[in-house]
Formats: sequence, C-alpha cells, structure tokens
Amino acid sequence: MKNRGFVDLHSHTFLSDGALLPSELVQRASVRGCRGLAITDHVDSSNLEFVISRILQFVDELGEAWQMDVVPGVELTHVPPRHIAPLAEQARALGARWIVVHGETLVEPVAPGTNRAAMEAPVDLLAHPGLIRKEEASRAAQMGVYLEITTRKGHSLANGWVVQRAREAGALLLLNTDAHGAGDILDTHQMETIALGAGLTPEEVERIWDNAFLILDRLRRGD
Repeated sequence: MKNRGFVDLHSHTFLSDGALLPSELVQRASVRGCRGLAITDHVDSSNLEFVISRILQFVDELGEAWQMDVVPGVELTHVPPRHIAPLAEQARALGARWIVVHGETLVEPVAPGTNRAAMEAPVDLLAHPGLIRKEEASRAAQMGVYLEITTRKGHSLANGWVVQRAREAGALLLLNTDAHGAGDILDTHQMETIALGAGLTPEEVERIWDNAFLILDRLRRGD
C-alpha cells in the first residue's frame, strides 16, 4: 500500500446518530491519515434541509482548517424506495455533493427494493448493500453507482458477498468506515486489513484507493 493516506466517503456526526461534532470527526480522521472525508449524516424528508445547511456552513467556515477536503453529503436512510430519486434530486439542489443510500444491510429492516432504487435514481454510493442481487450489481455498473465495502460492525457481514457480486458485474467498489464515533475511525492499515479479509486482492484494494482519490479530485473541481 502506498503511504498516501486514504479517502473516506461515508461518515456521521451528531447531526444525525453520530457521537461527534463535525470538527472532532474531521480532526480525528485527519490524525488517522484521512485526506478527504465526506460527512453523510442520515436524512429523510424531515431533516434534509436542516442537515445540509449545517454541513455546508461547517465546510464553508472550517473545512480547510485541517488541510484535507471535507465533502458535504447525506445518506438517505430508510426512505421508501419510490421516494429515493426525488429526495436525492432535492439534496443535490440544496448543495449536497455526495449522495449515499442506506442499503439493504443484513442487520436492519431496510425496505426491499431500496438497492434497486438507489441505482435508478442514480445516487453516488450504495452503502452496505447486504446480499445484493447480481442484476442490481450489474445495474450499479451501468449507472456508475459505487458499491461499498464497509469496516462497520454488523454491516460488514456481507462484505465478501458484495465483493463477489461486484467482480461478476464489473461494478466499482469503495471502502469506507461509516464512522459514528471515535472508535470507528480507523487508519490505513486497519482498513486495508478488513478489505483483504473480505476477499479482495492487494491490487484490488489499491484500485479502490485510486477510485476514492479520483472521486475526491472530481469533487474538488466541482465536476
């Protein structure tokens, strides 16, 4: 692994169910080697505007203080599948730069059809998609939606399955912490170890890091 740090495109603050202020989350992640962080607090129609406005204010006022890129985003969570596309569109209009959908994880009662709705929206990242179907992974590849390998306990139970479906379909993967508290913020070595444990090769892990840095560059340019 190159000694260049990592990019984490899925994290939470106390603006939803996280334990940390945005500033503490970014500080702790920076110390661990993070070079770009997307703050993606949980939202539905009840808090979408509130969360985005607060994160945008934080990024505008303090986002450059840590010499790392902080990306304002959201995670659409337990939203009925037919509402995902319009909420994603609304989130982008409000200024969110990175849209995540809370996928059909094995450890929560996410509505069936959520994974597919994320592809059709399309959003940027389908988080912890659980036992994603082959046709859903193929649609992710077609629509340019990234699938997540996660270091978060519980959600990570399906990592190996997601790796296999992504390989079969040619879908792109990202490796994220889904951090909610200080104990979830890992360093590069810890993240790499979890990725290898999911069945990825070192070369595949390197490509995932490359993907994340390319996304960060694109977001920095405003593309």
